[in-house]
Amino acid sequence: MVIHNKTVMIYDIEVFPNTFHCVLLNTDNEELYKFEISERKNQIRELVQFFTNPKYLLCGYNNKHYDDVVINYIIDYIDIMLCKSIYDVTLSLFNLSQTIINLEDGNISKIKRWKYANYFESMDLLTMMFSSKLRVGLKSMQITMQYQNVQEYSGDFGSFLPKDKIDEMISYNINDVKSTYSLFNYLVKNGDIDLRLFIEQEYGFNALSMDSVKFGETLIAKKVCEELHINKRQLEQMRSPMDNIPLKDVILPFIRYKNPKFQEALEDMKKQVVSSKNKKPGEKNYENKFVVSGVRYSIGVGGIHSLNEPRIYVPKEDEYLGHLDVASMYPSFIVRYGWFPRHLGKAGLAVYTQIYHERIQAKHSGQKQKNLALKLTLNSVTGKMQQETSWMYDPFSVFKIRINGQLILLMLADLLLQHSCEIVQVNTDGVMFIAKKAYKDAIMESVAKLEQLTKLSFEADSYEAFYQFAVNDYFGVVDGFSQSRNPKLIEKKGMFITEPVLGKGLAPTIIPEAVINYFVYNIPVEDTIRNCDDIRKFLMSQRVDKKFKVEYDDKYIQRINRWYASTNGCYLYTVDESKTPVKYSNLLKKSGVTILNYIDDISTKNRKINYPYYISEARKIIDQLVCRQLDLFQSC
Repeated sequence: MVIHNKTVMIYDIEVFPNTFHCVLLNTDNEELYKFEISERKNQIRELVQFFTNPKYLLCGYNNKHYDDVVINYIIDYIDIMLCKSIYDVTLSLFNLSQTIINLEDGNISKIKRWKYANYFESMDLLTMMFSSKLRVGLKSMQITMQYQNVQEYSGDFGSFLPKDKIDEMISYNINDVKSTYSLFNYLVKNGDIDLRLFIEQEYGFNALSMDSVKFGETLIAKKVCEELHINKRQLEQMRSPMDNIPLKDVILPFIRYKNPKFQEALEDMKKQVVSSKNKKPGEKNYENKFVVSGVRYSIGVGGIHSLNEPRIYVPKEDEYLGHLDVASMYPSFIVRYGWFPRHLGKAGLAVYTQIYHERIQAKHSGQKQKNLALKLTLNSVTGKMQQETSWMYDPFSVFKIRINGQLILLMLADLLLQHSCEIVQVNTDGVMFIAKKAYKDAIMESVAKLEQLTKLSFEADSYEAFYQFAVNDYFGVVDGFSQSRNPKLIEKKGMFITEPVLGKGLAPTIIPEAVINYFVYNIPVEDTIRNCDDIRKFLMSQRVDKKFKVEYDDKYIQRINRWYASTNGCYLYTVDESKTPVKYSNLLKKSGVTILNYIDDISTKNRKINYPYYISEARKIIDQLVCRQLDLFQSC
């Protein structure tokens, strides 16, 4: 692939006290390039020549924070290194590597010179995909993207690498590069890279290594600086801090309820003074739980949601299952009420408002990339408004948005209860309910009045059925499915998602698939599970902390693994050697497992899959849904 008129080269490095190695892959022809500095050979001159060739754009995973720094260091000191012994060179690179790895509190002063050097152009897939708090390692990515070979290095990066182990290390290095290439292709196919190239062309800054929050923040910062006639440094000094926030001061004056329980919750909230600071682990901020018409609600600093148990909702012939949510809730609050960071004034708000209207125009005119870019930009703001290190920091304004958002949802629930609706769930920006078809016009008239009062817009959908395990774990059959049988009309959330989510861990997707097939298509659970010929749907993994070892078949194995439940496998344990006696924890208590870090071509029929385990897990979910449904009328 060509970006910026340069061929994209995927790369990764490995650093030992006595050995350095770099592998690169050409995305045009998949040709591999290898550069080694060891007792076997010294290719440092060729390495520098390659990286300083202006026709290449380098791409890696976490390379902005690690690999690029090391390569820049080599380029910077190439003349000196050519005069040094191999060991002096590799030890110097190893010491730099350890400095990068062990940086304290993000202090980059020791590596700043090479972190921000500009010897070659690069892009980082890790920083493109994740914000700093959500980043995961490459091996975890290999797991969730179902890469063929999940391979950890078996040796010690902190020890000398024996000469006869160099080729083994190179094989590992190559596997990392090929998996990064696979991720790159996924992001190309998914449109993530094209989106960032669009942002660059449209708004004039390089977004290739930026996650959506970062490029949103950068775009707004650029426009705000232009509007306020200030530079970026001046902008970054701006804040509107506020430690303690009386909630009565943020609540809109028109908020009130006919239901006494809702009104009581409102009055309780008005009495609270909450901290804007993030609580320490174990500490809780304000939360109020209460029950109205059989539904348990939770409101507070953490947001609004109902506390739901497993249940199936299918409307009767004279009913409909509806959903109402606030269109672009947080951006709408900012625009309609002016709740933008106060220190940025009217000019800052005008910038955000302009972006808001540009996004609506782009959406209506079919400009998909612009619509998505601006949507992500608008949504990036509220998170930054509660981040003390951000120039957008204004907790008072963000509390206005979040507190009033949930109170207005309660107004919607209050309205629906007045029309004899049954509330199914309330969560973040929407309410699901069951209502009589005869009341639909009256309900929508009331919603229109609520829109006028709140200055917000509500979007309406309806469902044929809704299968709720918990408030964030459900699947719904959207109206129109029965006629079209379009699988896109089956909405999935949480535990019912049937495709692995990159960086979110790996659970066997055959289980939610079997549950959905059972309810939607009347397919027996056994048929879905036993007839599946894709071993990837049976695979699972669990994150293991670096302080633990992993034992399988009485041997220590690599820490990051994927496996399937099997009838001929061994149990898989984490081992905590710091405990006395040593503590063993079974990663899958109900079955032995077969490790499958390398996905081969063996058919599922020839594997000893523990089908009863998967069937049991699917049936457990079904039974809880059905049992709870029956329990509404009789004890199950």
